[in-house]
Amino acid sequence: MAAATCSLLPAGAESLCAPHEPVVFACHVGTKIVSLCRPAEGEGVLSYRFGRPAALEMRYPEPGRPVRSAFTVSTLPLVGGGETTVAFERGGYTYTVYSRVARGADGATPEFEDGLLVKRRGKVVSKLRCEDGGEGFREPVAEWKMK
Repeated sequence: MAAATCSLLPAGAESLCAPHEPVVFACHVGTKIVSLCRPAEGEGVLSYRFGRPAALEMRYPEPGRPVRSAFTVSTLPLVGGGETTVAFERGGYTYTVYSRVARGADGATPEFEDGLLVKRRGKVVSKLRCEDGGEGFREPVAEWKMK
């Protein structure tokens, strides 16, 4: 299993979203960026992008392909917080962007963690974590009805 850390981007900072697209999630993974963008179609429609601004490595769904039911959103209550995930499948892999808040080891202090989990056949092949714990999703995706 590969693991990496990343630093979260502050609001309005670099992401892989176009200038007219709201940034739903973004964080750096070394020299690369993980982004969830909200295209012009509006709430309930997302676009996942990974790579560098000048060298996009992955975009899902591909431009011109149907976006209906491309993503699943789930929430999980945790003691002292919860977890929200946005996931999709492509080429035998499951990509899950997540934001988690839970009680720390002392039972009182909240711990924050955001990142990207990649699985193949149910096994984790990569976990890319935002180093500072993260800002979470910038829009209420758990309340959306995905199109």
